[in-house]
Amino acid sequence: MNEHRIWPLPYSGLPAILNSVAFVLLTFALIAIVSHSETYFLVFFLTGIAMNLVASGKRVVIRNEYIMLEYGFPKPVLRYVVRDVVEIFDINELSRGRLVKYFKALLLSFILVMILPLAYVVVKGAYPNPAYLPLMVIPVIMGVLLLMYLIFTASSYRRFLVKASIATAVVSAYVVSIAVGFLYRDFYGRSVFSDPTAVAVWLVSVLLFAVLAIAITFFAGRNHIVILVDTRGRYYAVGTASTEIAREFMSMVFNVMRESRKGSRDDDDA
Repeated sequence: MNEHRIWPLPYSGLPAILNSVAFVLLTFALIAIVSHSETYFLVFFLTGIAMNLVASGKRVVIRNEYIMLEYGFPKPVLRYVVRDVVEIFDINELSRGRLVKYFKALLLSFILVMILPLAYVVVKGAYPNPAYLPLMVIPVIMGVLLLMYLIFTASSYRRFLVKASIATAVVSAYVVSIAVGFLYRDFYGRSVFSDPTAVAVWLVSVLLFAVLAIAITFFAGRNHIVILVDTRGRYYAVGTASTEIAREFMSMVFNVMRESRKGSRDDDDA
């Protein structure tokens, strides 16, 4: 099996914690831009990227009696050995499969990312420069799209998820554009197009809206997520590039499960 077509997902254990913290730190980095705090921006941004790289899935190694999940880019940093797998299934093939059912802790970081921009405005007690409003909205849109993916994971939701993601990005870009133009004129008495920096921030933000929506629709449209469950009831997620790859991977894991049980019976007989 091509190792580039199957990879572990950071939905459990330390990779999940690192990935969640990375999302929060990147949100703080955007807030630092709005606050014109270049030093804090660099610290939050670089730390968030570093954590995200450490938590990114590298490869899945299948041995006779266990599966090893390796995380880290460009080289593996974290390794998880999964033994005694008792259940395996493709969540995308379930009629109402939802990632949130198995990885509820992910909700916390996504919700936190959504409320941090609002909390910043409340704590500071003042609205940011209208030119930076799109940057404040990006974490909210990202949180909404990721929550939708957690809740509507199964293939039966795919068409709805794709349409909802695109609609969310388009509506958000339109509303934010209107708000920026209106608020900028209200604050400064001139058009937002008179400020090249404000226009650049607006264009980059709208582009990011589109990239987030495309990423969600692409991942939901092609990739499948296989869930492994061990004897302790712990869940592990593995991403695969297609339905065929998911089935091939599950077949290989079934072989590992048989070998593991055979080994256990041999030990008992001895």
